[in-house]
Amino acid sequence: MSKNGLLDLVSIRNDTSFMDVLAHYDLTPEKSGGKQVKIHCPFHDDQTPSCSINQEKGIFKCFGCPVSGNVLDFIALQEGITENHAYQAALVALDIMGTSRKDYEKPQDGQRAPKRTKRKSVSPKGQKTPQRAKSRGSEDEKSAPKKTVNPVIDISLVLDHEHEFFAERGIDPNTAEAFGIGHCRAGIMRNRIAFPIHNLAGELVAYSGRWADDDLPEKVPRYKLPKGFEKSLELFNIHRAAAFNKPYVVIVEGYWSTIRLQLAGVPAVALMGTDVSEAQATLLAEAGFKYAMLILDGDEAGRLATPAAVHTLSQELYVKTLVLPEGVKPDTMDESIVSRLCR
Repeated sequence: MSKNGLLDLVSIRNDTSFMDVLAHYDLTPEKSGGKQVKIHCPFHDDQTPSCSINQEKGIFKCFGCPVSGNVLDFIALQEGITENHAYQAALVALDIMGTSRKDYEKPQDGQRAPKRTKRKSVSPKGQKTPQRAKSRGSEDEKSAPKKTVNPVIDISLVLDHEHEFFAERGIDPNTAEAFGIGHCRAGIMRNRIAFPIHNLAGELVAYSGRWADDDLPEKVPRYKLPKGFEKSLELFNIHRAAAFNKPYVVIVEGYWSTIRLQLAGVPAVALMGTDVSEAQATLLAEAGFKYAMLILDGDEAGRLATPAAVHTLSQELYVKTLVLPEGVKPDTMDESIVSRLCR
């Protein structure tokens, strides 16, 4: 049941122009090319324009420091917001757009949502900022069944980025915070390391949880996903990998491997397992990737899953594989291999 006054954060995020946000903070694009622009990153001492912004998708990624996310994440970083950052950043976004919060309040049951006229923003060069296209579709498309998607969620877990679990694995608090991962003390992910899972647009669709102790209680799964979440429709880190604007992507099984490669400057995504679905292969193509390097764990499960995974991926991409020695994972493989992947 909707509560009166609850903000529609998804609509606010979608309606907030990145160009307006940059102008609000006196940040001028240094390089532009269609939907993609670059700026000197305001979050570190950036000597070159290393922060890339995709206006169409409303996401950003800095290649000089570990910051990325959507436009509300960008505002939160600018404002130094740490608590309930999506909501607080949305309030700032409303001020930037010059609109009232009432226009974005979710209606009570039985009420209609107010009609909003999206304001057309203007880029610094006087050109209209690209808006997200809405396809009218053919009659066949209208009658076809809707594509199954995981719904976007508007929640934010309270997470500890300085938990001893990270220190034991060499992950500093800044890295944990940049990836939005942390130890959860209460709720559905209690005593788990929570990993936020986003869709290609950078929208949060779920949290996955890894048990925070190596000693696993009986009948407790090491990894946990929420009920109803379709893992086969998503790829962990897809929005950050796409922000690299590279034609290639490295596909691994798990979160830690993805984080290691991402920090090394390699666009990487995780299957959250060994199986590859047709939807995941299509998602990679939609993200703009043409080539893929599949690196599953060096164990029996990884070797057995590789042929089927290659077959599915090859329907959308050119695929190569790298077979790791027994017991080796992408997060523990030799640094020389990671260096070659960076080229």
